[in-house]
Amino acid sequence: MIHGLLSGLSGLLDPYTLLLLLLGTLVGTLVGAIPGLGGAVLLTLLLPFIYGMPIVPALALLLAAHTGIYFSGSVTAILFNTPGAPESAATTFDGYAMTRRGQPARALGISATATTIGGWVGVLLLAVLIPFMSKLATLFHASEYLALAILAIVLIGQMRAASVTKGLLSGAIGLMVSFTGFDPITGVQRFTGGLQSLYDGVNITAAALGLFALSEMIRIYGTGRRSLSESGGGAIRKGGNPGNRVVLGIRDVLEHPWLTIRSAILGTALGIVPGIGGIAANFISYGQAMKTSKHPERFGQGTPEGIIAPESSSISKEAGALLPTVALGVPGGVGMAVLLSGFTILGIVPGPTMLKDHVDAVWAMALVIGIGSLLASLTGLGLAPFLARLARVPGRMLVPFVVSLGFLGVFAASDEAAQVTVMVAFGVAGYLMTRFGYSLPAAMIGFILGKVVENNLYLVSQLQGWGSLHRPITDILLAITLLSLFGPLLRRGLRKVSPRRPGRAAPAGSAPPAVDVDDDEAGAEPVSRTSGAGDKR
Repeated sequence: MIHGLLSGLSGLLDPYTLLLLLLGTLVGTLVGAIPGLGGAVLLTLLLPFIYGMPIVPALALLLAAHTGIYFSGSVTAILFNTPGAPESAATTFDGYAMTRRGQPARALGISATATTIGGWVGVLLLAVLIPFMSKLATLFHASEYLALAILAIVLIGQMRAASVTKGLLSGAIGLMVSFTGFDPITGVQRFTGGLQSLYDGVNITAAALGLFALSEMIRIYGTGRRSLSESGGGAIRKGGNPGNRVVLGIRDVLEHPWLTIRSAILGTALGIVPGIGGIAANFISYGQAMKTSKHPERFGQGTPEGIIAPESSSISKEAGALLPTVALGVPGGVGMAVLLSGFTILGIVPGPTMLKDHVDAVWAMALVIGIGSLLASLTGLGLAPFLARLARVPGRMLVPFVVSLGFLGVFAASDEAAQVTVMVAFGVAGYLMTRFGYSLPAAMIGFILGKVVENNLYLVSQLQGWGSLHRPITDILLAITLLSLFGPLLRRGLRKVSPRRPGRAAPAGSAPPAVDVDDDEAGAEPVSRTSGAGDKR
């Protein structure tokens, strides 16, 4: 492992790799400031450019761009109350409030420092866990891989979906599309419609660009917005306030070291579990900060703690998400799912083979996350005024540029004009899925994990059979899957059958307490409340 660490570090110190790392960070910082263009869109746009590249430079480009997204996404969240990425939504609560108080530079300083420190904490935790990756991989056989893939689809199916059912259907759609082409076991053609261009299946780049980039451009064009940040805005007061300094933001983070480290550890732990990271990690970090704070009433009013907590977990969760992606081939989030596509292009097979043959690339990816977080923060602070203007780019200028770049990327990746048509079909499907509450991340995860499910399902049915249910790890993963599906129903049933505790008499002159009413009790007699009690509730 030490040899792999030194090899990965020497690979990053190559001038060509350093140039690509800087370029990826700059591109990620620029794109992250444009609301609606998240990390998945940027990574899919970069996939065609890594064909023929060496492994370490290609991964440095992808991960540096992915890492650069998060700080610049918080720039627009702080300045305009418009998160550049969904993960930055929690930063708007106190970041924009601080801007309205005339302290935007202080808020940006907090964001930059917390993002960098949190990213390096995640990298250190990842470095501790990397030596145990191979042992973790040997514990998994066909049944565990199958159960883990199903669990990932179920968990991520609940992200950005109007209901659990629509999330599961989205994952099933992705699975079905992944079966297009020759059956790897029997060689039978499936879902090709006689089109020779589909014999090898749907191109990963075409599917990803269609689902994320093209569908988003269709939505922007359809709504007729003049700019991406049209709904954001707000006056930024300018003045000689001494609090409006970046150095004060840095000092705020250094005065809360335990909150920064705790939020980063929490983000890393949540990132390891597929489907839990992403937006959930930032909001959970924000919630734990508010519950453990000595002044929870200040949250939402522009307190530094409300920025430190979500920003510390923004990149650390990506370090955690890298662990199952590399060791098990199961992406920890949407960005890691696109990174798996990059593995396929580079000819890398995640799992024990990667830990044995490409351990230098694994260490290089861990170091890129830490270095990228530092470079993105420094670049973002220097370009903050320019990045703020990018959020005002007119939609009529952005849509043709992204669509043209997507068409060019798909054709360069597949060398087939038919795959451009596939991209358009996926774009329309992605727009309709978003319109009706279905989950694009679940569809992408189902598409990526389709081959994993298919191959391991065949191995389980032919080799293990019902004996796979006697494996403890398989049983645990299946139990977690069932709990994630039916847990809400069980909790609702327990609330209905649990007896209500008799209430105590309220003191004279006090307002009646606020009572939580379940949906099933909507027909009950409403509880009368005073205006003040209702406002507090």
